[in-house]
Amino acid sequence: LEMQRGHLGDEGARSDVLRGDSVAWPEVDEHTAFGIALMRWQSALDALVAALRPLLSRPGELAGVRARELAMASCYPPGARYIRHYDNNCEDGGSTDCNGRRLTAVYYLTDVPSDTCGCHLRLAVARGTYDVRPSTDSLVLFWADRRTPHEVLPNASAMRRYALSCWYVDLDEAPRAPARPMPC
Repeated sequence: LEMQRGHLGDEGARSDVLRGDSVAWPEVDEHTAFGIALMRWQSALDALVAALRPLLSRPGELAGVRARELAMASCYPPGARYIRHYDNNCEDGGSTDCNGRRLTAVYYLTDVPSDTCGCHLRLAVARGTYDVRPSTDSLVLFWADRRTPHEVLPNASAMRRYALSCWYVDLDEAPRAPARPMPC
């Protein structure tokens, strides 16, 4: 994969202080082992989100989610972090900051062996702050909008940390979002 420095917002601003990861959008190629694995992962994730839809069907939840963005691979080298942010700055579905992202999925490809190694996902929700230590083959789902501000804590180890992220999109909120319809 050809990784590039992550950027902030649509303007493409880059700052290692604010966001130190590198990212890539891998091709889903059915002729490579990685492409086949990525297709299977996306298919299983789509099925999970489709199964959750009837359980989380209130406005602002999953009722209108019928598409997802391409998966993004991320790498956090030693010292890298990502400051607290939202994946969708939308408050009420009507502002220009609405990008349609409703649900964020993060799938960890590497372990963080101890709490002192950093690179945890910190979720700040109404009931408090929760740190999620990355563990290989684990999945975290959370609301992409202002209900779940989150950040990646600095990678305090000498190892690179890898993950895949995917965003599920409500096309009613953002009909021109760069998302593809879900097969489920």
